[in-house]
Amino acid sequence: MNIDNITSVIFDLDGTLIDSKTGIVNGLKSAFIQCGLELPPDKTIPVGPPLRDTIIHIFPDITEKMIEKITEAFRDAYHKYDLPVSKPFSKTVELLEILKRYGIKTYIATYKPKIFSQKILEKYFKDLYIDVVTPTELPTWISVYDNNCTKTDIVEFLVKKHSIDCNKCIMVGDAITDIEAAHKNGIISIAANYGYGDNLNFAHYIANTTDELCKIILSLVESEEYQEEAV
Repeated sequence: MNIDNITSVIFDLDGTLIDSKTGIVNGLKSAFIQCGLELPPDKTIPVGPPLRDTIIHIFPDITEKMIEKITEAFRDAYHKYDLPVSKPFSKTVELLEILKRYGIKTYIATYKPKIFSQKILEKYFKDLYIDVVTPTELPTWISVYDNNCTKTDIVEFLVKKHSIDCNKCIMVGDAITDIEAAHKNGIISIAANYGYGDNLNFAHYIANTTDELCKIILSLVESEEYQEEAV
């Protein structure tokens, strides 16, 4: 693996920069109840995949009409269940502050709808990132009810939009799709193992805590000044 001087870092959002599990789980449970459904006792609600994939994981035989109904109910419940309880993981705000101070550009690539992701980012990470890209911006995007845009597609769009040099870029995420997106775009990958995903051992680097994440990123920029900032 050839590592040049790092100039950009792409972060996933849920499970990487922010701990949003409680809000998402409670919001979906509320949406299920509103739609006359109960969470099966043998199922748990995964956090991180697109909403459509999560619904199908829990209810494999669900109809398209019901997926749309649950999606609308969840979006209506978002402000009550997600935004108020979602918080940054420890050290993530400080990490982005350090990266900005030393001229490293940071970007967000997320499945979370932009209307929601921007609110949480502006609340905690205001002026600490260049751009946030979600599926709705991609030319292949169809609707909020379809998962026709992969994380690889999102990252590829982000890279082209901002002319990011993939040889000088890092991507951090807590899901298999994040690591796959990094590799398919020729980007160094860091698995946020403190998040909600698993089976991420194929990433270039593994961060089991946010402290480890800070140390890995700050060491990869190959600068003594950065490394002095590592927690």
